[in-house]
Formats: sequence, C-alpha cells, structure tokens
Amino acid sequence: MSLRIIAEAGVNHDGSLEKALALVDAAAASGATQVKFQSFKAAKIVSDRAPKASYQTARTDAGESQLAMLRRLELSEDAHRVLIARCAEKGIGFLSTPFDLESLDLLTGRFGLEEIKIGSGELTNAPLLYALGQAQVRVILSTGMATLAEIETALGVLGAGMTGRAPGRQAFAEALRDSAVWQALRGVHPSPKRSRRA
Repeated sequence: MSLRIIAEAGVNHDGSLEKALALVDAAAASGATQVKFQSFKAAKIVSDRAPKASYQTARTDAGESQLAMLRRLELSEDAHRVLIARCAEKGIGFLSTPFDLESLDLLTGRFGLEEIKIGSGELTNAPLLYALGQAQVRVILSTGMATLAEIETALGVLGAGMTGRAPGRQAFAEALRDSAVWQALRGVHPSPKRSRRA
C-alpha cells in the first residue's frame, strides 16, 4: 500500500472559489496525494434558529446566524466542477465530506467520485451512511471519540446499504453477523474480528 497524504481544505476557502483553488494548488505543491473539501447544503444540516458555537462567534459576526454563516461556506455545483478540474490539472485527487443526502448524490452521482470521506460527527447519521453504502464507493470513516458500539452500528448501516438490505435497527445488527457484509466492507474495515467484541 502506498503512502497517502490528504490535505484538509475543509471550509478554509471562506466561500471564495479563488481561495479554494489556491488551497488545491498549495496541497499539490506540498506533495499531498489528495485535497479534501466539505460538501453541504446549509439548510439541510442546520435550522435557522441554531446558534453559533462559542468559537464561531469569537471569530465571525456574532449577530450572524449559523445558517447564514454556513450558507457563505457552501460550494456550488459549479465550484465543485472547477475544483475537480483543477485537481486533475495539478495531479492531485479531489476528496470531499458530504453532510447531507443531496451533497452525497452530487459527489457520487453527478461527479462519479469513487471515494468518500465521512466525518466523525456523521458517524451516527444512519440515513447518510445507508445511502453511502448504496452508492457502492470506497469509504474513509472517521471515528473521532465514538464508542465501539457506535462504530459497530455505523458499519452495520454501511454494510446493510452495500448489500441491499432494507434499513432498520435489526437489519443493521444482523448485517454485522453476515460474512457477505464483511466482504462488502473490506474497504471500510479490514477485519470483522477487530470491530466485534469477543
């Protein structure tokens, strides 16, 4: 397996395509193999009444809502297209983390990405994980501070989606006991023995 270095661009472009392109260029110049952004529709992931976190109010307009802030940070479909093209031009892989079903479909359906990174905050987002499993792409699944039980459930949800099981708590639990699911998950987790309790 060759070394892979992923440069985290995230939303550090501040909503500016020019900055996002500069992040691609900097990542490529650094020798990174991929550069990762975030793909989301703000209205799909936060309500108009959600307050900003304290670290956000310390660095941005305290009177601006979290929804308004996130809308500024969205990358449009056209921006994604331009960034993917720049990555190809610079010889670096494009990667993104979706936070909602529409953004997942944009990445895997419209742009045909073959690999998706899921952030640890979405580890318990069963609808997103199930749809990701259905997309039949490679997955980088961040676990953050998740419990082993949460990780097992996430793998069950992904595996159920990958193998066409109907969604549901029982189906997700049963998926972890099915060798066909573990075969489907081989790119997500190398061995069922490592994620299941003895």
